[in-house]
Amino acid sequence: MVQSVFVLLLGFPGVGKLTIARELVTALSGQVIDNHWINNPILALLADDGRRTLPDAVWEQTAKVRQAVLDTVATLCPPAANFIFTNSGIQGDARSLAFYQQMKDASDRRGAHFVPVRLLCEEAELVRRVMSPTRRDRLKSIDPE
Repeated sequence: MVQSVFVLLLGFPGVGKLTIARELVTALSGQVIDNHWINNPILALLADDGRRTLPDAVWEQTAKVRQAVLDTVATLCPPAANFIFTNSGIQGDARSLAFYQQMKDASDRRGAHFVPVRLLCEEAELVRRVMSPTRRDRLKSIDPE
């Protein structure tokens, strides 16, 4: 039986999760499903400037979108398909832990090999990257705090 791979790239906003995912996907012949691919249907409806803290209800809605995507991946996609996901989870945060468990559960249902990877970079580089105006094109945060 061919086992697919679920790679989960975790890190602070601006660390380069999507950049790395785009490189990795060529080696794995898979599909990138970054957190904004899931979040943006909800975020696009809001007047968000990329700096303010969004209400918890926003993330409750994006969790529903994520679950629909994960259910589809787990049950309808070709068995050998590989996926690379991104998220900016926070250690010890309940919502981040729930997200991680959603990912692990979907991987298990699919029978995929689950590979979580934490990405880090120097703080000065992180601040420089997160403040890039091009991040707003994908509704990403540009707040260095």
